[in-house]
Amino acid sequence: MLALLVFGVFAARYADDSSAGRLDRRVQRLVNDGPSLPDAVIVFGNPVTVVVLAVLLAGLALALGHRRLAVLAIVGPGLTGVATTTLKPIIGRTIDGGFAFPSGHTGGATALGVVAALLLITVLRPATGTSALLLAAGALGSGGAMALALVADRIHYPTDTLGGFCVAVATVLTSALVIERWAERRRRRRLT
Repeated sequence: MLALLVFGVFAARYADDSSAGRLDRRVQRLVNDGPSLPDAVIVFGNPVTVVVLAVLLAGLALALGHRRLAVLAIVGPGLTGVATTTLKPIIGRTIDGGFAFPSGHTGGATALGVVAALLLITVLRPATGTSALLLAAGALGSGGAMALALVADRIHYPTDTLGGFCVAVATVLTSALVIERWAERRRRRRLT
C-alpha cells in the first residue's frame, strides 16, 4: 500500500514533466560523486533479460516443487513490465525525449528480486522477521543496483526509478496474493 501511495505522489508531481526535480538533482549529485556501476548492470533490466531470468526462476521454482511461485515468476515481472510500459505515456514524464516515469528497467529488476526472495523464503522457511529482511533485501538489492546504474548513466531521474520500484513491489506482492487466494479456492473446491 505504501508503494502505491509513493508511486501516486510522484506520478502526480511529475506528470507531463521533462525536467529533474529538486530531489532528482540532489540524488543525481550523490550518485555522480559515488562509485560508478558498470553498464552491464543495466542489461539485467532489459525486457529480454527479464523474460529469460523470469523463465529461469520459474523453472527453478518448479524443480523445487513450488508451482505457485513458478506462476508468480512469470506473472509478477510480466505484469510489472505491462504496467510500467502502459503508465509511461499516461504520466508523460520524459528524459531526453523518451518516456521515463516509471522506470521499466528498475521495475523489472525489482520484480525479479522480489520473486527470488519469495522463493528463498519458501525454501528456507525462516522466521517472520528474517523473511521480511530477505524480502526487503531482494527488492532493494536488485532494484537499488538498477536504479543507481540508470541514474549514474543519466538514463533516468532518481524519482523515475523509485516509481518503477514501487510499481514492481505493488504488482508482484498483489500478484502473489491473488495467486495464493486462487490456489486456496481451487483446493477448497476439490475438498468439497
